[in-house]
Amino acid sequence: MLDLVLAAALASTPVATPDTHILYRVLFDHSHALLDEVLSTHVQGDRLDYEGVLGEREKLDRYLTAMHAVTPEEIEDWTSDQRFAFWINAYNAHVIQIVLDNYPLRSIKDIGGMLFNKVWDKEFIPMRAHHPDGKNDDLSLNDIEHGILRPQFEDARVHAAINCASYSCPPLLDAAFVADRLDEQLDAQMRAFVMDELRVRFDEKKGVLYLSKIFDWFEDDFERDAGSVREYVIRYAPTEKAAFIRDARIRHLDYDWSLNDVEENRG
Repeated sequence: MLDLVLAAALASTPVATPDTHILYRVLFDHSHALLDEVLSTHVQGDRLDYEGVLGEREKLDRYLTAMHAVTPEEIEDWTSDQRFAFWINAYNAHVIQIVLDNYPLRSIKDIGGMLFNKVWDKEFIPMRAHHPDGKNDDLSLNDIEHGILRPQFEDARVHAAINCASYSCPPLLDAAFVADRLDEQLDAQMRAFVMDELRVRFDEKKGVLYLSKIFDWFEDDFERDAGSVREYVIRYAPTEKAAFIRDARIRHLDYDWSLNDVEENRG
């Protein structure tokens, strides 16, 4: 049985057993309170104070321990929004974990070598029972993103919700995602992403719409949800920009993979 000391942010409910003894089954805390506390304290604008998180890492570790204890049987009883929020937070929390495990560093891409995808394929998440391919392997970040989040939930807003610890990523939300506000949070994140001139620019003088590479890499997801990338951007852009977006030439901005650390920690 799980150590209940680790479940400070969890609730417990009695479960009757055949011999009439009462055991306590630890339930996952869908308020994601521990992660919420970490993020609300250490997210600063579009950056994260990794050194600050490192100084109180036990909160993140307790949260991850609770996540790792969730079984497939338990998650099957959750609502779709509870599952969606859980896996978004799982991705973001494990990105923070792998950065802290290798901190200090200049870029998440420096972890594990120079190959572009190596860090994303690193199997370090001890949730084997949830492997999307049924393998008896720890999960990777790619397993969560491409094996669970994208195919199971089919919502392109996920690309504004998950954060790859890099400056050009959509900024990390300063709160955990939660089921009862998930739609609102996802809409707000995508709208903020489209309105962020560092990641999406409307150059009306040149007639060019500069988009994040995310809209190129995951074009199929945006087309699935809105018919085209242009129409997807129009959903979240100011109404007065719609005509320009439909007629503009599209160019994609270079992607800055430098760590999204606060300036004072960058040396």
